[in-house]
Amino acid sequence: MEASTPVLMIVFVFAFIPLIFAEIARNKSVPTIEDFFLQSRKMPMVMVFFTVYATWMSAFAFLGASGYFYEMGPVYMTAIAWDALFGLLFMIIGKRVWYYGKENHYITPTDFFHDIFHFKPLNVIVTVVMIVFTIPYLEIQLSGGAYIIEVASDGMIPWRMSGLIFYLIIIIYLWAGGLRAVALTDIFYGICLFVSMLFIGFFMIEKAGGAEYVFQEITEMYERNVVLPGPNGDAGEVLWISMFITVPIGALMGPQMWIRFYATEKQKTFDIIPLFICITAIQCVGTLLAGSAGILLVPGIQETDTVIPIMLRKYGGEVFGALLFCGIASAALSTANSQIHAVAAIYTMDIHKRYINKKVSEKKLVYIGKWAVLSISAFAYILLIRNPVMIIHTGTIGLGGTAQIFVPVIGALFWNRSNGKAATLGVAAGVFVMSLASVMTDLNVSYCAVIALIINSAIFIAGSLILKTDMKTREKIVNYRIRYENEI
Repeated sequence: MEASTPVLMIVFVFAFIPLIFAEIARNKSVPTIEDFFLQSRKMPMVMVFFTVYATWMSAFAFLGASGYFYEMGPVYMTAIAWDALFGLLFMIIGKRVWYYGKENHYITPTDFFHDIFHFKPLNVIVTVVMIVFTIPYLEIQLSGGAYIIEVASDGMIPWRMSGLIFYLIIIIYLWAGGLRAVALTDIFYGICLFVSMLFIGFFMIEKAGGAEYVFQEITEMYERNVVLPGPNGDAGEVLWISMFITVPIGALMGPQMWIRFYATEKQKTFDIIPLFICITAIQCVGTLLAGSAGILLVPGIQETDTVIPIMLRKYGGEVFGALLFCGIASAALSTANSQIHAVAAIYTMDIHKRYINKKVSEKKLVYIGKWAVLSISAFAYILLIRNPVMIIHTGTIGLGGTAQIFVPVIGALFWNRSNGKAATLGVAAGVFVMSLASVMTDLNVSYCAVIALIINSAIFIAGSLILKTDMKTREKIVNYRIRYENEI
């Protein structure tokens, strides 16, 4: 059956709304690098919360989460804990990075490391890690979002076409308004995804007979559906802890979050964000209920990322299902727009200005930043059509890679003896070990990421103790920390 006119109208209205925000953002924008990439460092609390929340809650947290509950039991309930950890780290680490960035006019993550360590190889490896491990995570956002729209339109809009449409829309509003357009759009996306995530869970659990009936049935079918280590016996406490560590740290170190650190206007925003993040963690109940209901409603699914789409097509109804599908797509698009914007900032400032044309004018840099948005989007779309990916596996690889940056960040903020050479060796070793272990072993990617973090930390600590720390680096670490503690 072909999709009806109301369904297509819902999809196109959903796609069109961000263009309204693009016009609002364009009217408020000024042609400077700080405005295009950081909203002139004046982002208010409400916008910060929604853009952080919507960027944090990706296709990984919606489609991937339900698939985990469906296939692996309750281990994904670690998400409630990692939401709390993410909020706490956003306050502790984010506030310090914000303060340093405001004092020293940082634009990208590399600016932070260049200022404190002033070691070129570290600059290079941070830039490479940020790009290489953000692109796959970007790919899964559009892969998930595009697939959802294809299902919602009953095939009338093929996933390749819907992916192209959303890339073009993201390019238009990023080109028009930079970070301001992203943040405004994320308010819309954030509301859509939160409501949809909860509603789908309660709707599907009722379709399956109610929560009490569902959990009684799946417990009788196989008790491990509701207890660790899950139905397959491979999702126990160690995986719970590994995901608890890898996901929030990897997300926090993603370039899109650094951009939000720098763009925040007021210090008090960092104190209230953790509370809001913890409150919105209630959405995990929605994915728990949806994934558990799927065990009864649509048994035997092999590609578990598709559990929610399949259930919505079967039980949601045409128009109602289309509305909920748009809510799911919001989770993907709200992360994709931020990642494209952040990678464009990295190219513009860390590659073009630092290595290609150091004397380029600010007006020209803004122009280059806009073309970087277009180029990165085109590259990501080519990857998308050539290699559709599984959400959880690819997402964890991306987060595990950016998580390696956390070690030198902690050193730069808190440890006087931190050494740029040791930081470079540690990050390089961590990325190498994680990548090799992911390819050569059957270990869950979260395990590989944690092992890599341990090796990364050991090399960084040992190297910093053995190698002589540059006095300028030590003085900056000490002086920045003293100024922060005295003023904040």
